[in-house]
Amino acid sequence: MKLNYTFKHLDHSGSLVNYTSEKMDEVSRFLLKEGYGNVYFSKQNHEFCVEISVNTKEKYFKATAYASDIYAAVDSVSDKLEKQFLKISKQYKNHKKPELSKDVRFEPVRWKKAA
Repeated sequence: MKLNYTFKHLDHSGSLVNYTSEKMDEVSRFLLKEGYGNVYFSKQNHEFCVEISVNTKEKYFKATAYASDIYAAVDSVSDKLEKQFLKISKQYKNHKKPELSKDVRFEPVRWKKAA
């Protein structure tokens, strides 16, 4: 997954970028299609904020986390995105068109005429 990183009120950190990309590589295995995302790091009132938005062909995902430690915020936001990815992948994998199932295909539909 291709990620763009933005830092506000923070210095650019290579170790933070590497840590975030590793976490997102672990989480992105649940996506059905490849996507791209934006990672936004900021500091507000002695608290770190990490916001990640991922855009794929299926859906748009967004998660935000606040913590006193920036690495804890990255862990939290990756867990939130993982839950979203799992929910959507489960919906897409278990979705079945009723007209293609055996039960509906072999069972004739009988319409009643209105009186």
